[in-house]
Amino acid sequence: MASSAGTKRKHSGDEAGLEATDRRTSTSAPKTAAASGQAGKRRHSRAPDEQIDGCARAGVQDEQRASDDYFRRLYTTELDFRAIGAEDHDFRDVLEGDSHLDFSKPTSVMQLTKTLLRLDFGLLIDLPNDRLCPPVPNRHNYVLWMKDLINSSSASSGLGCDRDEHEHEHRVTGLDIGTGASAIYPLLGCAQRPSWSFIATDIDAESLAYARKNVAFNHYQSRIRVVDRVVTDPLVPLDALGIERIDFVMTNPPFYTSDSELQDLAKQKARPPNSACSGAPVEMVCEGGEVGFVQRIMDESMVLGERVRWYTSMLGKRSSLETLVGMLHKRGILNYAVTTFVQGNKTRRWALGWSFGNRRPSLIASRGFEQPAAGKKVLPYPTEMVIVKEPLHSVDVKQLEKTVCGALKALDLVAWNWDEQRSEGTGFADGNVWSRAHRRKKAREQTPVARGGTVVSAETQQQDVRKCAFGFAISIRTENGAGNDVSESVVVMLWWLQGNDAKLFESFAGVVRNSVRVCAPEGSS
Repeated sequence: MASSAGTKRKHSGDEAGLEATDRRTSTSAPKTAAASGQAGKRRHSRAPDEQIDGCARAGVQDEQRASDDYFRRLYTTELDFRAIGAEDHDFRDVLEGDSHLDFSKPTSVMQLTKTLLRLDFGLLIDLPNDRLCPPVPNRHNYVLWMKDLINSSSASSGLGCDRDEHEHEHRVTGLDIGTGASAIYPLLGCAQRPSWSFIATDIDAESLAYARKNVAFNHYQSRIRVVDRVVTDPLVPLDALGIERIDFVMTNPPFYTSDSELQDLAKQKARPPNSACSGAPVEMVCEGGEVGFVQRIMDESMVLGERVRWYTSMLGKRSSLETLVGMLHKRGILNYAVTTFVQGNKTRRWALGWSFGNRRPSLIASRGFEQPAAGKKVLPYPTEMVIVKEPLHSVDVKQLEKTVCGALKALDLVAWNWDEQRSEGTGFADGNVWSRAHRRKKAREQTPVARGGTVVSAETQQQDVRKCAFGFAISIRTENGAGNDVSESVVVMLWWLQGNDAKLFESFAGVVRNSVRVCAPEGSS
């Protein structure tokens, strides 16, 4: 998959240990459609710009939610090659003994990619023999992560604790740098989200020709724009394309710094790779390798700023992730996200994203793995925390809600909304309005201190809160115990929705925790 400065590489073992949902057990309508090769028809049921009346909106949301659940379940258990072969005769023809796939054979690896795309996404592609063949589960995991990032950091996510509830309705534009012959990221994104569109760039003529063919195969010409670039062009060409803003950048950059490094590492391997590599050298090598490539994007992002909501990249080495996070810190970029993509028990990939906006992503999107050996320097500050968790029998839930809401309503918040039915709320502040210094200042000015209690229109509120220094969501819910634990608990959760100062979030959590102590028993967690 060619990129704008040397193209993408093949990691040995990308296809080894591939995992997927056992699609033999159909549990949803989207899954049934995909397994029968009809997923493509389902995604064309409504044009992205088609209006939906109020009565139909709930049904569309339910359908999208079911579709998202289906895609999220893909590749979470081992692939059953025998069962896949029963559904796809072309794949059955490359199997050995009806159930074994030889990953050292390029034709077998290519057929697996084609088959999974057709059965699971309703996508048809053609690939050349001398370019990289992308492993579908790994690429799909990247798209799932992008959905999490975009959903949880959208402007509408502060309207409730279900942070992605309405994001699928919004038009989203992504840039795939080095889309390759398959154009797999744009195709996967468009297959999963009717409101998404892509710009797909590449420098390799053969890859571009196949990418355009694959876009046309799937009737996505109106949603995927394939663009020729040259090595010296900017990697994020918004000005050249006459585009003011996009929602995200994604890329799988070249891994090796030189042809000699590629050859030396190949010689050092004690045994042949687990999977065939059909890529050309131009797809696997660029100056500086993946760190140099992403650093170029980072340098361009310092100029483009918020014209892109999220700049992201997949990475092949954790050391690259650590180096690049250090570069973000030096540039003062603290709103970032890291995650890992694991295929089977052999192949692990990392990913990094950063934003100049003030909307914070969810915890699962921003901290997608346990604290690594490198320590806290790699992981961003958590965006959610448990304020208290107590046995249900020991807490008066109604009194707890009343106390917490009263404490927050008394603050000088720009906006405060509480949903009694769902027992959750959101609020926004211009700064540390809970400090003693702020309260004394407000008292001297003799101004009301409960601006959060004022009823304003949703539109006015949305305009006011976007520039607020701090935004949060809070919920008070009951949870059932796990496993053999049949007891119920009351859980107070706090989310950091907006802002760039982690100390504000930490300080505010202390305010909420103090208000909870009034209702919680002694020694509460």
